[in-house]
Amino acid sequence: MKVYSIILIFSLIIVGIVFNLFMINYIYENYVLYRDNIFKEELNLINETEKMYKNKEYSKSIIYTTDSATLIKIRFNNSIEGVIIQEE
Repeated sequence: MKVYSIILIFSLIIVGIVFNLFMINYIYENYVLYRDNIFKEELNLINETEKMYKNKEYSKSIIYTTDSATLIKIRFNNSIEGVIIQEE
């Protein structure tokens, strides 16, 4: 009876290790796909914002002004905000 219980324990340990290896592989593959999708979305957002900046499709407001420079806040339609420092 002791031999069967030892065999059962070892077989459960082996099954557990194999299951964990499959799960680690599954999680890693899904993480790589998720990371690539997020990278593509962020890259598209950057390209869209650059096009809007080039076409001057943003609203601007003066935050602070001095004799030598002006600080201008710009806001794009996709909720991206930025700052322009305009030297005079």
